[in-house]
Amino acid sequence: MCGIAGIVNYPDREAIVRMTSVQAHRGPDDHGVQIFPEERIALGHRRLSIIDLTAGGHQPMSNDDGSIWLTFNGEIYNYLELRASLEKMGHRFKSRSDTEVLLRMYEQYGFDFVKQLNGMFALGLLDRRQNKLLLARDHFGIKPLYYLQQNGRFLFASEIKGLLAANVYTPEVNSQALYDYLTYLYVPCPETIFRGILQLPPAHILKLDLKTSKTELTRYWSVGSRVGNGNGKHDFEEASQKLRTLLTDATRRQMISDVPLGVFLSGGVDSPILTGLMAQASAKPVKTFTVVFEGKNVQLYNEQNEARAVAHKFGTEHYETSVDISEPLEMLSLIDHFDQPFGNPTFYLMYLISKAARSEVTVALSGAGGDELFAGYPRYRAMGLAKWVRWMPQPVLAGTNSALNIFSDDFRSPTLRRARQFVAGVDHDFAKEFVNWTYFLKDDQKRALLLSGSPNGGTLASERIVRKFLDESGLEEQGNRALQADIQTFLVDNILEYTDKMSMAVSLEVRVPFLDHRVVEHTLTTPFQYKLKSGSAKVMLKKAFSDLLPQSNARARKKGFNFPLAVWMRDNFDSYFEDQMNEQSVRRGGIFDWNYIQLLRDQHRNGKSDNSYPLFSLIMFDVWFKKYMN
Repeated sequence: MCGIAGIVNYPDREAIVRMTSVQAHRGPDDHGVQIFPEERIALGHRRLSIIDLTAGGHQPMSNDDGSIWLTFNGEIYNYLELRASLEKMGHRFKSRSDTEVLLRMYEQYGFDFVKQLNGMFALGLLDRRQNKLLLARDHFGIKPLYYLQQNGRFLFASEIKGLLAANVYTPEVNSQALYDYLTYLYVPCPETIFRGILQLPPAHILKLDLKTSKTELTRYWSVGSRVGNGNGKHDFEEASQKLRTLLTDATRRQMISDVPLGVFLSGGVDSPILTGLMAQASAKPVKTFTVVFEGKNVQLYNEQNEARAVAHKFGTEHYETSVDISEPLEMLSLIDHFDQPFGNPTFYLMYLISKAARSEVTVALSGAGGDELFAGYPRYRAMGLAKWVRWMPQPVLAGTNSALNIFSDDFRSPTLRRARQFVAGVDHDFAKEFVNWTYFLKDDQKRALLLSGSPNGGTLASERIVRKFLDESGLEEQGNRALQADIQTFLVDNILEYTDKMSMAVSLEVRVPFLDHRVVEHTLTTPFQYKLKSGSAKVMLKKAFSDLLPQSNARARKKGFNFPLAVWMRDNFDSYFEDQMNEQSVRRGGIFDWNYIQLLRDQHRNGKSDNSYPLFSLIMFDVWFKKYMN
């Protein structure tokens, strides 16, 4: 994995060196800079060597006559097939790298070359003949790419800190992004917390005309566009078998590496399947890595026994990383790797497991995407329940909501809070209903919390982002549309975001076989009941790989890869809050109402409400604000 950067209309060598240097953790093995004085462009690269460890993979890389230059972050899993096809067309190669394959693909197919790629990637390509700069990002945004167009300049980088290092931008808070952050605990793409800095959306290419400075943003792939292309026309048995074929192939493709690799192992269904597939394809024992919790009231989160059962079944070389949540944890410094406020504390677990894995391997496979593809979250079962609840007379529904509000939150489980949100939202349209199952602060709470009341020129509607993806889906079934919306929001901006940032913090490459676009196309175009039936999730996945799953895992209650925040904050809350977010700092920031923060805090202390996530997200914002805005 790598870090990339580029500047247009500011070909300052020191600036591009700074932009790449601050991303050195993404690529400690090699670095390169290329300046084009005539076009007033600079490209930079930091390399983590995975394929072709020789100097043949050095970047930025050019074609034979120097008219095309590429800086690329990621892995192309079908590069060997693409290379063979190009060789038949007369192309000759100087290296074994997938980077050179991308250059030749562009020479052969032009801007449409990205449509043939199977992999995870973010790239910047300079075509000096056409006076064009091309940015492209993979189908699901596994690899990040940020850009800024301001005052005649255009900059891009793998991380926001790369853009800031150019010293041409004065940071400002994006008020709409802040509002969305308080809703979801992350900033949804394409916005960032910095006004003017954007993310390139997944499955998009951006063309910059170097003469006119005009940009053109184009989507090159969507699941909806694949409907009718042979997808979705299978009965359950056929669909299960095709899933097995596709995921097996995806896993084996993603095992291609010139460096050691392993897999993150939990006690659920997704990563045990990957472990089994890797064991079948590997001549050596697979290296597996698991997080284990120590302390009181954490058994709801611990998957140690289930993970050990999988490790035993496949004879893996198993490693466990312990987390004692009774102790204060050094999480706040990791905000430097996000460059934005990030309120999901699970990032800390990803950091710990990545750090442990990096001592043994350079590449790790992850089961990320399995829950979004196969309806693994409770909210999908709630969708089915909502159909029945809507038939309840309004007085009965209102009475149910009132009854739920009598109880205090259980600090060990978010179920009661979710139940309240669910019942409160079933009389709304589907987009609002969906958001009601996922938000962390309601719109009226955010109005009370923010001194400005609402984003300047923005919208308060929390469901607008989800509604956009639901409307544009192209899929018929509501359940499949919901899965796709989750992939394009929660997965991309939350799970894949912390996976990339925390693994890259320790120079570990993480691959996600479930997000092979062929697997996604097949799964989302099959009937929703193949994923969730009679309250049972991942039906087709369990059927396809029944021989690989220990029975204890197949039947186990879902725990998930989650940090026990409520338990931890109950023991460590006061010290964290007093140290990081006091009245003086909040009032000086001029963004939040201190009295409302005190209300959230008192409700939490008294056990009236579990406000652990809202309060933690505020602490993380405060840490970010002090570092980047003061």
